[in-house]
Amino acid sequence: MTYQEPDVSFPPPEFVRRGPPTSVRDMDRQDKEKWGRVVVVHPRTEETADGVRHDFVKKGPFTLPLAVRREGVDLGSKEAWAFFTHPYTVFPEDATFYNVEGKGCLGARLFVRGQEGVRLYDEVGANLGGSETVVDTFQGALGVLRHRVLGEGNLGDPLAADLLATDIDLLQVFHLFTYLLRTSAPLKTLRELYGLFSKPTLHNFAWELFSERERDLMRALQAGGENEGHEELKRSPIRFRVDRDDFTRITDVQDAQGTQAILGLLSEWEAFQEAHRDRMAELAVGIQEQEAVLAAIKQEVRTLQKEPERRGLTALFARNKVKAINELKAKAVVAIRAKRALEAAFDEIPGYERMKGLSDRVKGFEATVESVYGLARDMGDHNVDRADVSALRTLVLDRVLGEDEDEAKKALRAYDLRLRAELLPKVLRTHDLSAYLLRRPDALRGKVSRRNIARVNTLARFLIEYFRSVRYGSKSTFGEEFDATWGQVIGLEGQI
Repeated sequence: MTYQEPDVSFPPPEFVRRGPPTSVRDMDRQDKEKWGRVVVVHPRTEETADGVRHDFVKKGPFTLPLAVRREGVDLGSKEAWAFFTHPYTVFPEDATFYNVEGKGCLGARLFVRGQEGVRLYDEVGANLGGSETVVDTFQGALGVLRHRVLGEGNLGDPLAADLLATDIDLLQVFHLFTYLLRTSAPLKTLRELYGLFSKPTLHNFAWELFSERERDLMRALQAGGENEGHEELKRSPIRFRVDRDDFTRITDVQDAQGTQAILGLLSEWEAFQEAHRDRMAELAVGIQEQEAVLAAIKQEVRTLQKEPERRGLTALFARNKVKAINELKAKAVVAIRAKRALEAAFDEIPGYERMKGLSDRVKGFEATVESVYGLARDMGDHNVDRADVSALRTLVLDRVLGEDEDEAKKALRAYDLRLRAELLPKVLRTHDLSAYLLRRPDALRGKVSRRNIARVNTLARFLIEYFRSVRYGSKSTFGEEFDATWGQVIGLEGQI
């Protein structure tokens, strides 16, 4: 659906060259003009041996006037501002937009494609027919374009095949990002990633998530193969995995003076043992004796239970057997009570309860940190895997892009269902796990593992923005599902 306001007005070139009001001399213009600064995302056509291919690239940024205030119209009126139309000779008709910061510029919120050009608006809720969202990232702007084509099921659109290929490539990149977290031999994975990043769309989407050193390694790997990659790693060691050494150990916990807290605890425990050595040894021997009695009783009970019944004396033997087992159980009760009394005597030793509590807390801390490390190490088990990507690619190539139009529509619905039911929940789950890990500085202290997990988390956020408009639940989109969960947490963190 297109929209065209009756008074199409293009901004004069000299007005555009003058730029937004940013200085003291321009104060009289500040309440009369609205300016924006946006980057354009649009398809770039390329002829290949296999036909026409579209790469989705960015252009800009452009600082442009959004509107000027109409003379003599009240500022609260809907007609207070005259919005400019920007011709398609400047911005392609199939483009989308995202905001970047600019001095004296507002953030645009909507854009409308008319017959002669595009208009950008700084307000939402204007009920403009056919309007689309101006977002704040390249990934989100590409998602707006995706929704325009695939959200309406427009398989006849020239961009449909390349957008479907982009879906699959991005999910493959996501899989490889988490695979890097657990592999000790990353070179093959890095070469595969570099091949994907050679595509301009993916390069714009996620290439910046790697540092310059990491990019140099991938370039060297591509140019010289495995040997050059190994040499580059030797010259400048780079780690991509999650390492146990980056997670807190009990020896890392320090007091206010920077001394290992565990040393003080050990010293206190040694002093306690020295003061109560004889009593503790006596109680320990008593507990061991009772445990030995219990072990012997258990063995006798097992022997009786396994002993076969004797013919002709079945009833008598059964009664004797039950009686013997009951007598052993009575002895076990006595031993258990004796053991508990000895354990209670431990608690009566002055200071033992405190030492026991500290020991339990140390063990609990170690178990908690180990569970956090396990989440990081096994994150790939919860993410999109290679089989998911392969199945999706086969579905697209064999059915969605097939020649049978009716079959293609059915296959597109199957593709959409698989995204919603299988793939996108994994994207959310991986985002949730990585976000939780990054919010555990008490457990995750090493910079390298933190950086690698942050890279996965950022790519998950990018994918959420890209797939934001995909229908997810019966009444919600994928983006709305995220906003209702972790999106709220992130929003609150931004306000603190």
